Amino acid sequence: MGIKLKSLEFLLISAVIVVVIVVLYKVFINIPFKNYSLSVDALRDPESLLVNSRVVLKNTGKMTLNDLVVTYDNDRTLTENILKIDPGQTLILSPPQGAKLENVNVVTSEGVSVDQKFRSPVKMPGMIGS
Repeated sequence: MGIKLKSLEFLLISAVIVVVIVVLYKVFINIPFKNYSLSVDALRDPESLLVNSRVVLKNTGKMTLNDLVVTYDNDRTLTENILKIDPGQTLILSPPQGAKLENVNVVTSEGVSVDQKFRSPVKMPGMIGS
């Protein structure tokens, strides 16, 4: 009985340690280290009849990003202007009609510039849309 109790204690302490590590990782991974930082995720998901697309912008810095200019496919006629994105804020944009969905460029007045190619999700056999 003493051996079972010790192994149960070991499992319980191990589980607590794992939970603490996961919580600390989640807390510290979300702490911004730069004053100005922007994450851009451009997704193009071709389906049988249409193409779903979106661009996700997230301010991953400590300071507000101002006067963002979003340009699709290096075409100055396909642009969007965003006044500001606060720290931690996420915006989801729909690319305009006529965009080829090859790349997106985002420039801010603080000098942050991100050029991101559109990515397509991996299709798994048997899944909807594959």
